[in-house]
Amino acid sequence: MENPRILVPTDLSDLSLMAFESANYLADVLDGSILPLYVYQPEKESGSFPITPKSTRSIPELEKELESKIRDYADDDNLEPVVVRKGKPWKIIVEESHDADIVVMSSHGRSGFSRLFLGSVTERVVRFSNAPVLLVEKESKIKPLSDILLTTDFSDNSLEAFDYARALVKKTYAHIHLVHLVNLSQFTKISTFEDQVEALQKRLDKWVDEHLEDIRDKVTAEALPVKSSIHEAIVLLTQQKKYNLVVMSTLGHTGLNYLRLGSTAANVLRLVKTAVLSINPKMDDPIGKEHGEL
Repeated sequence: MENPRILVPTDLSDLSLMAFESANYLADVLDGSILPLYVYQPEKESGSFPITPKSTRSIPELEKELESKIRDYADDDNLEPVVVRKGKPWKIIVEESHDADIVVMSSHGRSGFSRLFLGSVTERVVRFSNAPVLLVEKESKIKPLSDILLTTDFSDNSLEAFDYARALVKKTYAHIHLVHLVNLSQFTKISTFEDQVEALQKRLDKWVDEHLEDIRDKVTAEALPVKSSIHEAIVLLTQQKKYNLVVMSTLGHTGLNYLRLGSTAANVLRLVKTAVLSINPKMDDPIGKEHGEL
């Protein structure tokens, strides 16, 4: 996350261009650069994001329009030359993510749907991107970054999110609320539950000491009992406190199948109004039909 290259896909709509505001903030605090990307495809293959440009417009014309529009959202000093490519939008974005450190994008573009109905392109990018994906929308603002909700299920995959949260804290002095959520329904006796929560809290504190020791004074760690599902509990936490950002791995102990997002991560991405930085375990296999290419 030092001097990151930040990839921002856009369909030139106001909704998708708002992602440049978050990207510009990250570029400022992390001393990074922004790569604007516009993908178009033949009309017969057009998907929901981005929208196909008029066939009469040339790539230089599209590049010029993209350069003009993003200047309202990002500083010139942070911008790399714009990129316009032809092909399947999700696949081109994933290809470009191999040369990026983070992808910042809105949950939807011209369609304007709520995040409850994630677009097929957006969901595939989150699944297959080589770089972490920061998903933002109209109501999510990360500037200034002050409070981060970091989740863990004690899996190695969830641990990958710690490094990104740490990097942001060191540059912004934000505070981390690290949570491990445990559902009440799995316990038959209150005494058993209380002992288990106490043990989980000790384990969580140990993880902070081992993995976040250098920012220990910026971390509050809690093992929290919940009556609802884990994703509902995360959504409720974001409603109770105005976090700027949720940081989480897309896959934990379960769901280690690249064909789908972990169920908790997928539901959080759809339901929270807070910006979400999702970290996907690296995928070594090539993307093809076996991974849901259309």
